[in-house]
Amino acid sequence: MKVVLDITRLLRRSSQATPTGIDRVELAYARHLLASHHYQDRTAFVARVRASTWYLDAETIATFIDALAQRWKQSEGRITRRELGEVERFLHLAPGTLSELEPPAPPRSALPDALPPLQRLFSPVNLLPRLLRRRSAHGAVYLNVSHEGLNSVAGVRSMVRGHGLKPMYLVHDLIPLTHPEYVRPGDAEKHETRMRTVLASAEAIICNSLHTRNQLVAFATRSDLAVPPSVVSPLGIENEFDKEEPAMPAGPPFFLTVGTIEPRKNHLVLLHAWRVLVEKLGPKAPKLIIVGRRGWENENVIDIIERCRKLGDHVLECNRLPDGQLRRLMKQSRGVLFPSFAEGYGLPLFEAMALRVPVICSDLQAFRDIAGQAPCYLDPIDGLGWARAIEDYARPGSEARAAQLRQLAEIRMPRWNDHFSIVDRIIDVVADSPSIPAPPSAWRPAASLERSKALIAAGERAEAGRSLAFAAAQPHSSTR
Repeated sequence: MKVVLDITRLLRRSSQATPTGIDRVELAYARHLLASHHYQDRTAFVARVRASTWYLDAETIATFIDALAQRWKQSEGRITRRELGEVERFLHLAPGTLSELEPPAPPRSALPDALPPLQRLFSPVNLLPRLLRRRSAHGAVYLNVSHEGLNSVAGVRSMVRGHGLKPMYLVHDLIPLTHPEYVRPGDAEKHETRMRTVLASAEAIICNSLHTRNQLVAFATRSDLAVPPSVVSPLGIENEFDKEEPAMPAGPPFFLTVGTIEPRKNHLVLLHAWRVLVEKLGPKAPKLIIVGRRGWENENVIDIIERCRKLGDHVLECNRLPDGQLRRLMKQSRGVLFPSFAEGYGLPLFEAMALRVPVICSDLQAFRDIAGQAPCYLDPIDGLGWARAIEDYARPGSEARAAQLRQLAEIRMPRWNDHFSIVDRIIDVVADSPSIPAPPSAWRPAASLERSKALIAAGERAEAGRSLAFAAAQPHSSTR
């Protein structure tokens, strides 16, 4: 059994200072395949550069992945003491409360350089003749977990047929198709092509939530396409969320919202709710810290943040925070807020829940799939409802907040080990199944697995025969 991971996106994004959510997922897959004994000497990597498919040396890939992971990790800590000082003043904390725990940011020149291993990857020594590589990888499971390159149907067809690969894909979301108003012009058409490529070529599909799979099935039905065998495997929480964070001195009640400032994240409902709270409570109104970089089409939100005098002492925009400081602020907050209009998964919400921090969020199926009944769910356009819930959770004796804390104490959020325990079994199923070549006139996926609409629930065990038929009637969070 051989596994080939497509790391085209990591190569393309390696010059960026910080990773996106999909970057983190592809990095997690690369590190798992390199570290797991299950794949020892059976892992290869592939990149598609300038319409060519390149198989890359695994040992050099390990050096590149390690350098990139360190670079991104250290870049997250590049917050200045001045920026931390603004948070301290906003929360009425003594100077140094946050910054004294943060090591000095490394200079840019000290960040690990991903370029040398990248150059070695594409050296003549590593780029062996394609025919030799093709023989060694023939029949391998091809993993694409980033949607990268899937808007070229011909390119995927050529790679799969020419190299004898068995494709598996991780589908993150169908937001460009279900909510085209929240993406850039042209993205909906591109994503439709990606999903058609997935449905037409996959031996198996991994979905990050039941909601994502339901959306994929609905798209396939509308498009008169068959759905290959698919499983649900929630993405994992990093192990750092099990660590104890140092407590902060008591200060005014505050909330956080985490996410890129863009229309889909619906920051406007929070800002209008805070205006209501400030008009009602005056200086006693709770505070809000907005953690996230500025995205696109956010002029209304930025105008309110920068120009609304009523909110000046109660709302702070913080473009970046080191992960440790973010966890610390989450733990101290009265709750974390997620008023999104649409999500494919919502990892920051589940990270907050892993820290046992109360959550108030939009009533989205993507959230309910993983979080169950614990959060406080609200309609994303119910501004007054958000204001009432925030005011309630800000009170020291809030019964609603206490009730959620009791539920959070019994919930375990998925970890990466949970995710890969499912993915590894599916890779084995696909690898062991015989491929049936498609007729020349029609390119279809190999009919090698049972076409089942059932799902694999996180934490369930595979039955004999390695079938993909599993039940998923319950949310993917679990009690201890």
